[in-house]
Amino acid sequence: MEPTLAPARLRTRSIARFQESVQDNFLPLEFAAPRNDGFLATLTARQLGAAHLACVSADSHRVRRTRALADRAEHGYFKLFWQISGDCRIAQAGRSGTLEPGNWTFYDTSQPYDIEVGDDSRFAVMLMPQELCPSWAAPAADRTGLAFRSSGASRVALASVMTALRDPGSYDALAADTVVASVSTLMLTALKTAAEPEQRSALQSRLDQAQHFIISRIDNPELTPDDVATALQISRRTLYACFAQSGQSPFAFIQQTRLDRCRLTLIDPAARPRTITRIAFDNGFSDMAHFSRIFKATYGASPREYRKQFTG
Repeated sequence: MEPTLAPARLRTRSIARFQESVQDNFLPLEFAAPRNDGFLATLTARQLGAAHLACVSADSHRVRRTRALADRAEHGYFKLFWQISGDCRIAQAGRSGTLEPGNWTFYDTSQPYDIEVGDDSRFAVMLMPQELCPSWAAPAADRTGLAFRSSGASRVALASVMTALRDPGSYDALAADTVVASVSTLMLTALKTAAEPEQRSALQSRLDQAQHFIISRIDNPELTPDDVATALQISRRTLYACFAQSGQSPFAFIQQTRLDRCRLTLIDPAARPRTITRIAFDNGFSDMAHFSRIFKATYGASPREYRKQFTG
């Protein structure tokens, strides 16, 4: 059974009546509430173009999209979810998030999910057919069920949804499609923006690992970027993406690390008994002519001249 949404307004103290309205206006779900008395829920729902919109205020309850229910569906949807007041907890695909006022999330209705709604919770939702928003597929792949902070884009999108719910008769077909496309684009922008710090953090962590691996093996003259990628179990492309944020390629970092270690050893009085050749070989250089050439190009003096300037 797929949603066939007609304009709906509901205020009820009946859990059963609320469950029926949820089934009619959203998707088939399993429903549970912790109490049978004192429950209150309101729901406003409508269809806008190809999307389904709703605003819900409700006391504590839980809904589940089971594997069986998801498998029986003919179509998949992305469901955008904005927390207005109260709190909710969502879980999907091993990920979970707690939503407080201003937070938003989304989930994939073709996969199981759980939502626990706290007392006095109010939220808005928009159900989008996945075939009409293919640009969501890649960025959404590993982020369903996470809670994201409010952004300018997500706030504008929510305002559009709430306006459409308040004035359902003011949109012709073209206007409806335009609003849905705008909300989809705004929320995709919000998702990509929210993901950027997470992606940068992951890249920085891998960069730290790669640099530590290089430093620990700098004496190996055969060390290459491919060796680093293999050790970290990442692709060469990912390795270069990690180093891009530092402004250096992996090879440049290897070479600069070798040069820096040689330079510091050359000016260390305790290392004076060590020959320049020994210092170069101990730091991964295997060709003295090459070492002398790039050392002078980097520091403006040959290794021998540089050492003499600092140690006499």
